[in-house]
Amino acid sequence: MTDIPDVKKSTVVDVPVGDAFTLFVERPVEWFPEHHVFVKDRVDLVIEPRVGGLYYDVDADGTEIAWGTVTEFDPPRRIVFTWRVGPGWRPILDDDRASFIEVDFEPAVPRGTKVSITHSGLHRHGPELAPAIHAALDGPSPGETLARFAEVVVRHSAPVTLLNRFTLNDLADAERFEEAFETTSAYFASQPGFIEHTLMKQTDEPGSYVNFARWESEAALRAAVSQPGFRPHAGALRALAVSDPKVYSPRFTTTPSTAKVPAASGG
Repeated sequence: MTDIPDVKKSTVVDVPVGDAFTLFVERPVEWFPEHHVFVKDRVDLVIEPRVGGLYYDVDADGTEIAWGTVTEFDPPRRIVFTWRVGPGWRPILDDDRASFIEVDFEPAVPRGTKVSITHSGLHRHGPELAPAIHAALDGPSPGETLARFAEVVVRHSAPVTLLNRFTLNDLADAERFEEAFETTSAYFASQPGFIEHTLMKQTDEPGSYVNFARWESEAALRAAVSQPGFRPHAGALRALAVSDPKVYSPRFTTTPSTAKVPAASGG
C-alpha cells in the first residue's frame, strides 16, 4: 500500500531563516502539540541536533521515550526525522514502520521565513493505521503544530532585556572586572540584534554590579552567547566574578506623558 498521499502545510514567520531553524530545533517542547505525548507528565522534549540523533519526551521522573530519529540535519535549511506512531497513537520502538516528518526553511520577503512541514511515507504505518493517520493530519495550513510554532517565534523574537548581576570574588579586582566587561561589551556590540549595554555598580555595595542589556530578540541573544568568540570573554568574567543572568520581556513603559495620575478622592 503506497498510495497514501503526503500531507504538507506551511506558514511564514517574521524572522530570518537561521533564527527560525534555531527556535524549531532548540524549543520543541514549546511548539509540539500538548496532546501528542508519549509520557505521563512531559516536562521537556529534546531534539538531538545531528543525523542519527533522537527526539524524545522527558517526564518528571526523567523517563525518556523517543518519537523518532533525525535522518537529515542541514541547518538552517532542513531537518527530517521519523515519526514512530503506532496503533492507539502509542509509540513503536523502531523506525521500520515509522513515517517521516520533513521540515524545510526558505527565505520569504522581506526578511521572514517560510516553514513547511511534510508528512511523507505514511503508508509505512500499515494498511489499517495509515488512512486514519492521513485523515487526522489532512487539513488546511498552517495546522496546529505550525500555528504553535508561529506563536513561539513571536514570543522569542520580541525585544528582551538581560539583567545580569555580578558579584566580585575580590574587591581588589574591580578595575580588572570593568576592563574585562568593556571588552566583552565590545564583542556583543558587533553581534546581530544587539541594542545596548549599561553596566551599573551598586552604590552601597562596591563588589556588586548589574549589567542592563537590551536585545532585539532572545534568539539574537542566544546566538551571540553561542558563538565561539564569546568563550574567552565569558572565561575572563568568570575568573573575576560570579554572575546571575535573567532574561525579561517588557510589559509596559511609563513616561511622564503616558502616566495615569489617579484622581483625587473627595473630602
